[in-house]
Amino acid sequence: MFIKDKSRYGFEDTVRIIKNFLKEKNFEIFAEIDHRKNAIKAGLDMQNETVLIFGSPIAGTHLMEENPEIGIELPAKLLIYSTNDDVYLFYRNPEELIDTFKIMEYRDVLKKLKSLFDNIINVVS
Repeated sequence: MFIKDKSRYGFEDTVRIIKNFLKEKNFEIFAEIDHRKNAIKAGLDMQNETVLIFGSPIAGTHLMEENPEIGIELPAKLLIYSTNDDVYLFYRNPEELIDTFKIMEYRDVLKKLKSLFDNIINVVS
């Protein structure tokens, strides 16, 4: 299941606030994919849409040691996009990965990740 929520800020402010929040919480931002920038390079245009890929190498390693296949879902991804003047956040509920990948020993890692997403939503909504 995917979760969608609306930001009360504009697109650039939402991205900046979330990136700062993640850094303050000591999460590493591995990549930022700016889909609009890539569309413009291809001679097209679209509304703002960026994916932040972030995580904790320690937490992710523990999960992948328990089940290497969970690596397809790691690191965590957050889509931030705009439609007209509205800005949305969209992500996969990490708690559903517990059952999908039969995570037992480190299930609390995925619950903490869900809590992190909840806190991100609270910061911008």
